This record gives sequence, C-alpha cells and structure tokens, in this order.
Amino acid sequence: VERKTTPPQRLEGGGFTVVDVMSGIPAQRLDPFLMWHELPRAFYRPGEMPGAPLHPHRGFIECPYAKEMVGKDGPSDLDVFVGRDHEDNRHLMRPGDFEFGQVGRGLQHEGLVDPKWTGYLHFFQMWINLPRKHKMDPPKIINVSSGKLPTVTVSKSPLVTIKVLLGEGVYGASSPVVSEHVPAQYLDFEIAAGGQLVHSPPAEMQTRLAYVYRGQPIVAGAPCQRGEFLLLTEGDRLEVAAGREPAGLLFLAGRRIGEPVVQHGPFVMNTKEEVRQAMMDFQTGRLCG
Repeated sequence: VERKTTPPQRLEGGGFTVVDVMSGIPAQRLDPFLMWHELPRAFYRPGEMPGAPLHPHRGFIECPYAKEMVGKDGPSDLDVFVGRDHEDNRHLMRPGDFEFGQVGRGLQHEGLVDPKWTGYLHFFQMWINLPRKHKMDPPKIINVSSGKLPTVTVSKSPLVTIKVLLGEGVYGASSPVVSEHVPAQYLDFEIAAGGQLVHSPPAEMQTRLAYVYRGQPIVAGAPCQRGEFLLLTEGDRLEVAAGREPAGLLFLAGRRIGEPVVQHGPFVMNTKEEVRQAMMDFQTGRLCG
C-alpha cells in the first residue's frame, strides 16, 4: 500500500451526499481513472433521492454501478433508475446492474428515481479517461444486468466471491463488457468473516486502487476500515483477508494513458481549447453531433 486515506463527503448538485473516493491523490497517480464517487448506503424517504437530472458529457467513459437498491418493505418494481438520453433512448438500471458509458464526442442523459420510491440505496459512479484519439468517437453505451455479470466463487467456506464488472480472465471469468481503448479491471470483492483471497492483476495495469465499503479487512498487509481508500503499489499480487466480520471492497486496475488531462465539470479533454470548444458546442446544441 502506497497511501491510505479517508476520503471526504460532500453534497452533490442533485442534493445528495457522495464520498469523493479519490480526493487528495495526485491525478497522475490515478491515470487512467478520473473520478470515483460513492453514495453511501442510506435510507431515502419518498422524493429524497432526486437521481441525476439531464446533464452533458464529453471525452471519457462513465461506469455507474448500482450496488444495492431495495424498497423499505423489500424488493419492488420501483427499485430502478430510469435512464434517458438526448435522443429519448431509455433504459432501466436495477439493483446490481452496471453501465459502461463511453460518451466520446458527447451525449446528454439523466437517471431518475420514481418520487414514490422509498428504501435503501448504495451506488457508485466511476469515470475512466479516454485517449486523445478516441475522445471524439461516437458514444457507445452498454447496460449490463446483474445476472449477466459473472460472479466467481473463490471459496465456499468461508464464502468469498468476486463480481467482475470489467476485466478478463479473473479466476477464469470475464465481463461481457470489453474496455477496448483503456484496458481495465473493476471488481467487487465480497469476503465472509475469516475469508481471504489473492488476486493478480495484469502487469500492464500499473494503476491499482481499492475502496473498502464494508468491514475491516486487511488489504496488502494493511489493516483497513470501512470508508478507506487505498492507492496500491504495482506488486504481482493483491492479498485481501476479512477479520471477524464480513468485508467488501471494490478494486480498480488500469493501463495508464500518459496524456495531459484538462477537465471542466463533465468535459474531459487534453487542452483548455478543447474544453472551451466542448462548452461552446453544448451551449449551441452541437455537443452530441
């Protein structure tokens, strides 16, 4: 472990609390990852979860993950984010689902929750940069239901599983989504009390990050607490062990791009001029082509 932090919480524009998971880490050490937010598991009354109103993007890949969404009285048909883009294409994001949103040259979209919904929500949003030559590619959005994401059972007793959101050859399992322009892994480790696992990321994925969302695991020899972020070194293998209680953590690994990054809100380009152009295209209705 190169560095361990407890990231801050803040209010997002929609009026909900997020944990800014990678806050305080130099951007060059996070390459190719740009942002990682957690909506901590919390109970929402009717109308309290506004979702994300219509907003634009350009120049990266967005990867939302609905870790948990369950109604106050148990699972219901309202446990869903309703997504819609600028062309009125619609999709549903249910508990456990993952989205690979290569926004490329630009899109506008929203993700809303029925105002009558009430219950528990735990959600993550993560952004991956795109190389310069692919920032203006046509948008490509892939929605993957939880049932189509492989979950590997590393051990049955104690139960240890890995849900493969992104990546290939993880204990023989591969995500149905391929991050073709930026090789990356995005994995959800769930470890029962007393369980442990060893994971060996591909050598080309030099940037390795982890976030503890449950329990008090030992990660690469470092005792950790829920809500801690870890910047990991480039070792051959990662060892994770749960203590007396179950543990859960998300793991990211990616191949560095090594290009300049200029970001202004939802626009991520290589130069200030490109960002100004993105803002102008948005203001004049040309962002999405």
